Amino acid sequence: MRLTHIHATNFLGIRSADVELRTPVALFCGPNGAGKSSVQDAVRLALAGESVRVALKKEYGRLMHNGAESGSIVVVTDGGRANNVALPGGKINQTIPADPRTPYVLDAQRFASLDLKARRSFLFDLMGVTVGTDDVRKRLAARGITGDKVDAVLPLVRAGFDAAASEAQTKATAAKGAWRGVTGETYGSVKANGWRAAAPEGTESPDELAASLADGNELIESLSREAADLQQQLGSIDTAEHQRRQRDARATQLREAADKLPRAEESLEHVRGELAEFLPKVIALRAAAGGKVEGMPCTCPECGALLRYLAGKLVADAPVERDDDAAASLPEYEKSLTVLENSVKSREAEFDRARDAAAQLDLLAKDAATDAADDSASRKDVEAALAEVQDKTTQARKIIAGIEASQRAAAEADDKTKRAAQHHADVAGWEALAAALGPDGIPADLLSEALGPINSRVAAQSDAAGWSAVAIGADMSITAGGRDYALLSESEKWRTDALIAEAIANLSGVRVLMLDRADVLVGAERDNLLYWLDDLAHAGDIDTALVFMSMKAAPGAMPESITTFWIADHCVGGSKAAA
Repeated sequence: MRLTHIHATNFLGIRSADVELRTPVALFCGPNGAGKSSVQDAVRLALAGESVRVALKKEYGRLMHNGAESGSIVVVTDGGRANNVALPGGKINQTIPADPRTPYVLDAQRFASLDLKARRSFLFDLMGVTVGTDDVRKRLAARGITGDKVDAVLPLVRAGFDAAASEAQTKATAAKGAWRGVTGETYGSVKANGWRAAAPEGTESPDELAASLADGNELIESLSREAADLQQQLGSIDTAEHQRRQRDARATQLREAADKLPRAEESLEHVRGELAEFLPKVIALRAAAGGKVEGMPCTCPECGALLRYLAGKLVADAPVERDDDAAASLPEYEKSLTVLENSVKSREAEFDRARDAAAQLDLLAKDAATDAADDSASRKDVEAALAEVQDKTTQARKIIAGIEASQRAAAEADDKTKRAAQHHADVAGWEALAAALGPDGIPADLLSEALGPINSRVAAQSDAAGWSAVAIGADMSITAGGRDYALLSESEKWRTDALIAEAIANLSGVRVLMLDRADVLVGAERDNLLYWLDDLAHAGDIDTALVFMSMKAAPGAMPESITTFWIADHCVGGSKAAA
């Protein structure tokens, strides 16, 4: 940005200024109080919108020269763009593009006046070094660091790299504790790399354990089938024994009934005899009582005589007369006959039961004869065989339990190894992230990107001007000749500020430099300043440099790139170009 004209009326110590800038360097000089600083303040107000001497726009009336009612400031650049300031209202009509770096080239001491954090932020902005979360994510990805861990700490970058790095280191410490919790050992990066949990001593390989387990399960299945067969045999023996007991009990019952058979037979014959003897009497009484002949009529096969068959006997068929005594006795005889008939039926039933019992007992005896074997010996053999099978099964189950325990132990060891490896990976990941976010990581890269160009520029220009080498440290400290800025003399600070401001003007592309109070330099150092500015102009490194210096009289000859403007009686407008 090349300035071509500066106009100012009734502003502070300047009643009138009409300056045409024909050379890259303009030297404004004059006695104290002539208005040099007023010209500088006018340029700052027009280009940067900064009022140096009053804070509020409502106080702009105090900026008027000797109580004037109105004033103005106009700064024009090549291409005809201009910024106009109307006073005392302070309204700025701006057509020159604003640049946030402009105040730093119009006020050379501004950068040094910033605190360390502000210096860093300014340099990052100056060099286009961005520190947003997206930029940091890209820088981490370039280092091979991605994933959930980045997402977890990246928001903390807004609070500063230190906060994000501290959080990552805290996570790494927690991961070390988790590794120690799994392994029971103190964490060490070398130890943790490749650490494996020890399986129980003597544990076979997973394939061998699986094969042994399969064999054991097959054996148990075989033993289970054998045990089931033996249990079935015991069941059959128990069933046979139960049936024998039932048969014996039934035989006892039948024997009691069969033992009554002789007496039942005898009793039956006896009552049958009584009935046979009594029945004819009843029949005869019936006949006598009713005048009827009882019995079935028939004829004798030999003589043909009429007979009657009654109670198993043949009697002559002869008419019977009614007998009243017989009729009177008949009911009692009928009752006795019924008793005898019922007695015969009862004895017949007893006889039938005894006879049936004897027949069943005979069948049971025959069945017992065919099942006379004693199963007690067989049962003992089966029980012994079953006990042996069950013992083998128990032993096999113990072996399988041992195999399964070994498998679990191996699985637990493998799981512990995997968890330990994951925690170790977490430690490595968090520590890598902490290192990347730490002072020697991305912040160092950012500082290098920000400091490299400006330090290179100020170093080169320090040498070109013949002044002590100026540098900005990683901690944002400023040094000249290796000495801290705070320890420098006034003139050393001025030269340091001038070099930094020139570097900012060059790197930002503003290419304007304004240096007030250059009269702090005397003798050879003043000459060095002017020759340095002349070199910058000839090299095309500066578009406009405005230098303000108190002098008792106008200076003599100047390099052709420098135009001298003498301020007298609060006015400046004539020019004196030095060859």
